[in-house]
Amino acid sequence: MAKSRAEKALASIMQKMLEDAGVQTDVAEGLAKGTVGGGLAGRRIIRAGERQGAKEGKRALNNWQKFVKTKKNKYKYKSGKRKGQINMKAMSAAFKKTPAGRKKKK
Repeated sequence: MAKSRAEKALASIMQKMLEDAGVQTDVAEGLAKGTVGGGLAGRRIIRAGERQGAKEGKRALNNWQKFVKTKKNKYKYKSGKRKGQINMKAMSAAFKKTPAGRKKKK
């Protein structure tokens, strides 16, 4: 973990203040660096974009979610009280006829 100058300076000031207050040197050093105490006290907050090598983002959509998301696959009611709403039953039937929606044989 590379620390900036400001973080190092703040840690040294905190350590000096703790030592002046009567805390042991090794404990004061640990508290100033944020490594003593366990729990959340010992953890460093990682901001978005600061983590290296870790891929941030959402999981990939499954085949059904991709099918529903596509505009051309929107089956809508043409009349009745649900006119204009998506007909999920018809969409499900259509999806099951596509290669992605067919059940795999065991």
